[in-house]
Amino acid sequence: MKLPSIKPLVAYLHKHLKHIAAGVILIALCLGAFFGWKYYQYRQTAQFAFEKLQADLNGANLRSLAGRVDFNALTGHLAGAIAATYPFLRKGPDQVTTLRNAIQAVLLDRMMKKEEPPKEEPDPAKLLQLPLTVLPADFLTQFKGTLAMAPAQKDIDKSVLLSASVVHPLLNHTFSLLLRMDRTQAGWKVRDLINAEEVVQEFREAQLKRMEARRNVVVRKNADTKARMDQIMPILGCTVGSAVISDGRTLLTMINVLARNIGKVAVNNNNVEAKFVDAQGNLVFERNLNATEHTQPGEDFDKRWTVESDISDELGKKILQAGDLTCVAVWRTMGLGSGEVLHIAEVPEPVEDFK
Repeated sequence: MKLPSIKPLVAYLHKHLKHIAAGVILIALCLGAFFGWKYYQYRQTAQFAFEKLQADLNGANLRSLAGRVDFNALTGHLAGAIAATYPFLRKGPDQVTTLRNAIQAVLLDRMMKKEEPPKEEPDPAKLLQLPLTVLPADFLTQFKGTLAMAPAQKDIDKSVLLSASVVHPLLNHTFSLLLRMDRTQAGWKVRDLINAEEVVQEFREAQLKRMEARRNVVVRKNADTKARMDQIMPILGCTVGSAVISDGRTLLTMINVLARNIGKVAVNNNNVEAKFVDAQGNLVFERNLNATEHTQPGEDFDKRWTVESDISDELGKKILQAGDLTCVAVWRTMGLGSGEVLHIAEVPEPVEDFK
């Protein structure tokens, strides 16, 4: 079969080459302009700004990040919320400004350093003993990994909401962060942590819960220690009596504590916490009484102490006015023959981490 000649087509193309080339160029220019305009429009969107924000965070590009986040506005709101919840923190006429600067310094320090994976500690009791830090060790890693732009938002051409979540292992709490990114004359910028008050309040509640838990650790340990001491050498009785000697001024208060070692180990020394109350149960005075009596298993501990006071001083007057006193005694410390020392620790009020 004979193929048709292409000479006419070649001739046509040769004759109209300039027009065809011009048409192709025009189409290319139109397509370029169209896609260029589309790309320009995309660059003005919140989605594009969010992607650039993620890139700057992941690349630790602080210079570029400074143009995408209004740190003064963002940390100013947070500082105000902190000042309202922690009025004692950085107290002064410029409290909010001072807190804002401190927050920015902490964030900058975190961004400039490489975060190390946190050491896992499965024991909750050991976690309680670790010093509390405001931010978890992997704060930025968690923040970058969970940062997302909320879909289907109203007024998306003006502002959008970003969300992230951060788990603080020392507080056993997950914090939800809700940020607002606004369109400004300089482009899209993150300008506010809109739930700053809720985040700070949640932190405070979790912090107080942790402080109380740390205190309860001491309370429970003391209860266990007291039970052991009572099992080894229970106190059988405590008596007290007072009398003014012949000089007419000196008041002697005699205290006697009786206990028996029913354990399997000797007791070398101990300390008794004794409280003395009147007939109505009101505390008159208290004393810590030390003894170095060596008490073998099966032996009695029978120890006497004397408290001397003047009838004209405060203690003497209180004892005389109280009349008959009742003694309530408990072990405070017990040194065992094995070398172990049992001790009731002070139970302080919850200690403020940030005071």
